[in-house]
Amino acid sequence: MVKWNRFVALDAFPKIEKNYQNSTGSGGLLTIIVAVILGFLALSETSSYLRVRHNFDFLVDQSRTHDHALQINADITIAMNCKYVRIDVLDIAGASMNLAKDFTQTDTTFSAKDVTIFSGDKNQDAINVHKMVQQAHRESGGYRRSGIEATGACRIKGETQVNKVSGMLHVTATGHGYEGEHLAHDLLNFTHRIDRLSFGINYPGLRNPLDKSLELSYENMETFQYFISVVPTIYIDNRAFLGQKILLTNQYAVTDHRRVLRPEVGISGVPGLFFKYEIEPISVRVTESRERFTHFIVRLCGIIGGVFVCVGMVHHLVQWVTRMVALSRSKQKL
Repeated sequence: MVKWNRFVALDAFPKIEKNYQNSTGSGGLLTIIVAVILGFLALSETSSYLRVRHNFDFLVDQSRTHDHALQINADITIAMNCKYVRIDVLDIAGASMNLAKDFTQTDTTFSAKDVTIFSGDKNQDAINVHKMVQQAHRESGGYRRSGIEATGACRIKGETQVNKVSGMLHVTATGHGYEGEHLAHDLLNFTHRIDRLSFGINYPGLRNPLDKSLELSYENMETFQYFISVVPTIYIDNRAFLGQKILLTNQYAVTDHRRVLRPEVGISGVPGLFFKYEIEPISVRVTESRERFTHFIVRLCGIIGGVFVCVGMVHHLVQWVTRMVALSRSKQKL
């Protein structure tokens, strides 16, 4: 048995016998109020502890070396048959590469479900998009204009590694801009949907502006240009259980432009989709963190103890003032 009597002189929490304690109605009411306040503050502090914090820093990009490549991820569907479509990338250094091996091309059915017109209202629902597609069919023949059935769409999906310099990812038709059998103009239809277009590895909270977007082509000879500013991003997760987790990726901003080609009046060019990307020299460091558990416990204990002490002092002060006022009145009556 442990003999606790030897520690009596060290007791910092002396006990008052219950017979000497005086409970009052005001004290009981104040206890209920304090319990409600403490409950609210404890929930607020817990919510703050669970909230993830993001800190943003800007610094010069140090990853522009031959050891670093730029990863391009794409999932694009074009309202043309796959045998008429090709995808290439050309960078500012003059390196050109056909991406037929990196990207799969699958014949599919073109659908406007779950997408919005990129250059229109972002809050537009899928039903309105379907109506716009149907309207395009009625006005200009839509996919029927090119002689392709509803199953004549091509889904291009995959990823590739390219030099980390400015360049252009483009989707064109055979014989337009590259060698090969020239595809008849009446078979061209660059109506397209972009389910995903990103640069680098995805990280939580990253939003790509072109994801789930749709563009309708009303002419056979039409060029869609996307001017993209790629911002190198360093994502640091300090919440990792076994230490800090660092991810090198990219985010981007984009503007678009479309142009109808009319060679007979001097408006020439190559029909297709052109994603021109420029890599910014400034990178963004996103640090994601959460308050430490020990800090949370200290803050919570401080709040609870502070509220009890402050309310107790106020309660005793009110009782003392009440007694002084009552004593003064009794003396005046005498």
